[in-house]
Amino acid sequence: MGLDLPRGQIAERFRDVRILLSFIKAQESTTVPPVDSIEVKILRGLYYVQLYGALEQSLNDAAEAFLQSLSELKLCNNEFSLSILPTVMNSHFKSLSEVQGQKRWKKRVEFISAIANGDLSKIENTVFSPLFQSSEVEIISNVMTYIGINSDLLRESEDRFYVDEVVQKRHQVAHGRISPLIVGSRGRSDELELRLEAVMRIIETVLGLLDEHFKDLGFLTLDAKEKIINK
Repeated sequence: MGLDLPRGQIAERFRDVRILLSFIKAQESTTVPPVDSIEVKILRGLYYVQLYGALEQSLNDAAEAFLQSLSELKLCNNEFSLSILPTVMNSHFKSLSEVQGQKRWKKRVEFISAIANGDLSKIENTVFSPLFQSSEVEIISNVMTYIGINSDLLRESEDRFYVDEVVQKRHQVAHGRISPLIVGSRGRSDELELRLEAVMRIIETVLGLLDEHFKDLGFLTLDAKEKIINK
């Protein structure tokens, strides 16, 4: 039993971001005051798209790895703590919301039975993918609470302001609301690097929280935890 987080894949993804950053830095003007080319400014604007992509995919990869490890424990719904049941039983919650009238009451009975009868859990690995499509720190923090993790470290992090800025600028550029030329005219490579480091620290915090949560079996009831430990 263990959690194998995709740290290698994540590191490789951010190496690619650093390659682009190094290229931008090499192309920037060295005159005082600097006069950067239009091409460099556009690249700086597009950099936010790549950096955000690394953030979102890394979060998805980490969450999927965690949920896959939960699935491999082959536990019943009633062995999970209440704090993680909204995630573990996501398919049941969807069924409740998709029916009307008399069928809704039937689904409610089935939902309670799935807990009380000790049905085997059916965890959906990609349940958080729609949420991560806009990965502000508040969203990331919320996802942590959905699996029973205290997310104060994320909410109180000074890095959240840089990360949220990356998200906003990515959306502006990717959806055509603001030209990458305009976005890339507002800061140079040293400022882009600050945002890269902030994103990486947030990702590392998430990985650490997931790792610790799995090791502590904090998502289980006391009886289920004892059963796992005594195996």
